[in-house]
Amino acid sequence: MDLIEHLKKEHFELRALLDLAEHVLGKPQGAGLDDRLSADSRLLFESLKRFLLAFEKHEEAETRVIERLQRLENILSARPAASYSKISPELRQSVEEGHNSLKSIGRLLSAMTASYDSDRIYAMRHVLSSLKHELNRHLDYEEHEVFPKLKVALSQETLDKMTRWTEKSSVA
Repeated sequence: MDLIEHLKKEHFELRALLDLAEHVLGKPQGAGLDDRLSADSRLLFESLKRFLLAFEKHEEAETRVIERLQRLENILSARPAASYSKISPELRQSVEEGHNSLKSIGRLLSAMTASYDSDRIYAMRHVLSSLKHELNRHLDYEEHEVFPKLKVALSQETLDKMTRWTEKSSVA
């Protein structure tokens, strides 16, 4: 499995973990006071904790890939008549901004869960929905914009080596 497939597998696992948290939180059952959280707040906290830890590991792996890619670009750019595709700084910045946004929303939801009160059910569902939307948007961006550029820029051998670097902090 090369780097791209490995990261896509982690993306699938992150989506599944967030789906689990959403399942624990539950769907709206009614309106007003009739819609109280019946799930165990501990289960919700644990499922969010698992997601946040997995996301942190995934982000570390992607950060290592970007750092190593920058080093590789620096080495290649020092060679005469170097011909290679560079990953743009804007692309890197976009990935980093996405990670920061997701971490912020995740921390907010985690804090809300830690001080859980069934009266906050609407706010928690809204924040979880926002986190899920941002996660899907970010992962789709990586899969449709970043990964194809990595495939063009890097040899299969480099992609395979980078997989070994990322597997050390795998989500699973």
